Amino acid sequence: MTYKHYLHILEYFKGIAKGTKWEGHLYAVGGCVRDEMLGSEINDIDIAVDVPNGGILFTRWLQRRRQLSGMPVFFHKFGTAKLRLRRFPNDEIELVQTRAEQYTDKTSRCPEVVSGDIRQDCFRRDFTVNTLYRNISTGEILDMTGRAVHDIREGILRTPLDPYETFDDDPVRILRCLRFAARFGWKIDPTTMEALEASIARLAIVSRERWGAEFKKMLFGRNVRQSLGELARTGGFSYMNPLIREMASKHPYDGEKSVLDMGIEDAARLEEEGVDDEARRLAAFFGYAGMIRAGVRDRSGALRYPRHEITGAAMAQRFMKHIGIPKETCDEAAAIILEKGERRRLEERQQKIDSHRRLQQQQHEARLARKREKAALQEATQTEAPTKRKKRRTRIRTRTSEQLRIAPA
Repeated sequence: MTYKHYLHILEYFKGIAKGTKWEGHLYAVGGCVRDEMLGSEINDIDIAVDVPNGGILFTRWLQRRRQLSGMPVFFHKFGTAKLRLRRFPNDEIELVQTRAEQYTDKTSRCPEVVSGDIRQDCFRRDFTVNTLYRNISTGEILDMTGRAVHDIREGILRTPLDPYETFDDDPVRILRCLRFAARFGWKIDPTTMEALEASIARLAIVSRERWGAEFKKMLFGRNVRQSLGELARTGGFSYMNPLIREMASKHPYDGEKSVLDMGIEDAARLEEEGVDDEARRLAAFFGYAGMIRAGVRDRSGALRYPRHEITGAAMAQRFMKHIGIPKETCDEAAAIILEKGERRRLEERQQKIDSHRRLQQQQHEARLARKREKAALQEATQTEAPTKRKKRRTRIRTRTSEQLRIAPA
């Protein structure tokens, strides 16, 4: 949404809360305030309510006043609600309570949630750039970490608390860190990067739904080469899916690049060409997946991957459905992979035909050259032979004449 539209929504909340118990307790928070500071397009609006269970209570308050379009969705465990306003029916808004979190189960990234004050809510967040709060009633921007505004301006990603603890608690933050760095062109604080690499194995507890959501944002977003490349470099893909693990470990033609590296390069090349189509990017990323199954060695011992796109399209289709890609997009991406394989086979066939024709032409030219050499040799032989015979006959005639002259005497 545009910045102007974003301000209209905040003005609406300011007006409806004025003179009520909610005045001064509503804050725009997180990504929308960050994007406001950056002057970027705003994608989501999160409103924090610093009242126990405030997200749900404020939503019900709006509902009683018939301010909502449709039914809101409640998440009671987190004190959160998603809703659409009658005045802004096309915009989904999330209302959350300010909360504190405690991670007690190391096999899960879901914390125990309790209501907390705004400071506790601030320091539980993933990165300092997402810790700004805008008081909707006063317009004041709160930077409780003392680093958020600086880090946004300087383009630095760091965690508000100890990064080792932050990534250990919720490893999805590892994926978000790499994605934000690529999306905004920011650099990751060295200590934060060190903790990220040390905590990479924690990605094993991330659900396939969250893996899928973050992977799609990376593949369809900006700077694909950096986001997916860094995830591959740190070994993060090893904890995503068996297909991705095999793609990372398979090196076609006994080369340095893996199947995964080749897919990332092709997807990045599409981005550089300005192609945003999701099916085409998926097809580029999974275009070589079949090589992990279809490799054979020919008589000379060289690796070949005949018709690997057929195997790869089926494998990619299963994986795409696994991470929640719509069926139409899956089918389109698989068709692109198959079409690419058919085009490659036609090109290889044409190359063989051209090579055969060149060989025939070379052989024909060699035969002509041999014929020309033979003809030249024969011509030279025929030219030299009569001269020799003529001289021999002349000598004979000369001797004979002398003998005839001498004879009478």
